[in-house]
Amino acid sequence: MAAGYQNNLSELFSLFADASNRMHAASDIAAVMRIAAATAMQLMHAKAAAAGLHMDDKLAFSEYCDGEGWETLQCRYGAEVEWVDDLIRHKKPFLVNEVDKEPCFSSLHAPALADTSQVLVAPVIGREDDLLACLLLFDKNEGLFDAQDVAVVEKLASMMSVAIDNCIQLSESRRIEEDLEKSVATYRTLVEQIPAITYIATLDRSRILFISPQVESMLGFSQDDFLANQETWVQQIHPEDRERVLSEVSRSMKENIPFHAEYRICAKNGNHIWVNDTAATVRDHDQDIYLQGVVHDISERKLSEKKLIHMAHFDQLTGLANRSLFHDRLDQSLAAARRHKLSFAVLFLDLDGFKAVNDNLGHQAGDLLLAETARRLTSNVREVDTVARMGGDEFTIILNDVHCRDNVRQVTEKIITAVSAPYAHISPEHRVTLSMGVALYPDDCKLRDGLIMAADHAMYRAKNGGKNRCCFHDSA
Repeated sequence: MAAGYQNNLSELFSLFADASNRMHAASDIAAVMRIAAATAMQLMHAKAAAAGLHMDDKLAFSEYCDGEGWETLQCRYGAEVEWVDDLIRHKKPFLVNEVDKEPCFSSLHAPALADTSQVLVAPVIGREDDLLACLLLFDKNEGLFDAQDVAVVEKLASMMSVAIDNCIQLSESRRIEEDLEKSVATYRTLVEQIPAITYIATLDRSRILFISPQVESMLGFSQDDFLANQETWVQQIHPEDRERVLSEVSRSMKENIPFHAEYRICAKNGNHIWVNDTAATVRDHDQDIYLQGVVHDISERKLSEKKLIHMAHFDQLTGLANRSLFHDRLDQSLAAARRHKLSFAVLFLDLDGFKAVNDNLGHQAGDLLLAETARRLTSNVREVDTVARMGGDEFTIILNDVHCRDNVRQVTEKIITAVSAPYAHISPEHRVTLSMGVALYPDDCKLRDGLIMAADHAMYRAKNGGKNRCCFHDSA
């Protein structure tokens, strides 16, 4: 130890320990640099000390200590200054003597430090051998700095490096935490504002880990109620949809694909609502950890779809099957009859007197007549049969699985009697009756259009033969 150094070994260790503790407890890099500069000044009995931070290939200084307090020092020096260039290139401590020839600091920035005979310059090196900062000590009170002084300050610079690295890591951790908190807050705001339920569940959906507050507005369950009973989700699925949905869950797990299903779920008030449930697997380090999903209420869409389907297949006035659905049902009856060697009948019906009602009593009376006729037709056939309106006052009926003409004749007689009975809104002078033609499968024809044509021809024979009667197709 230099002769001028007045601290013994225990005092040295005490100063180092105190400096180390305070630097590691510091909340930012500026505090670390201030502690290091003050400690170095105390260790070396220097007249002044400063610490500069390496930023953008320059050393930035904000203050220096002169033993009585801290003075402002606002300057940045780069490689254009000789001692800074040596420090950046070599990253080794060194002494600058006779600095009056070229002061470390311009007299404009630090007049008190410009008149200095010796400066000890010590770099602060980071983990990646990068220059983080530097320590400057200006003149000893007694004598000059020597090699042992340089070694002591180098040790302090090493401690300073660790503390600065810790501050950088702490600052980065804080930034990450702040970013995460912002992300979580943004996600929570988004989740709580979208008109859908978001949830997190185990991969097999046996447990719901999180569910958003929208579960209360959509299903009537509070978050706590839903999470407390882990069977709630499965129990609330409509019985007709449950097996299908659970099968989709199993398939998505087995094939490692996103889960997607549309199904009905029972709300707390007992109403069933249609939902679209979509979930994807969240992975971490190539390992599946949980499902994250969204549930949308699609009840209005399903209702619209149902209305569109009904409009596409059913007559809007009578509620009966329309021509398109009648053809589809007839194709089904043909397929079943061929497969199981069954017989069925196609009936073609036309109202007698409908035009007179329409012309004399108006279209509203005609519409009421058609609607009431539809009701009388459906009430005189079985649920397995099909009644359709082909247009205007023409109707068709499919009587499935009939065994003989007598069976068909009994039904046609009931229908004619029912339709020909008086109508409350139609006066007796406008009597309405029914003309009907019948074609049998397979006796009369084995093709759809042929059966319809055969029944139509038989209907015209009934109409030409006096109306209010039924004629079977004459195969001969």
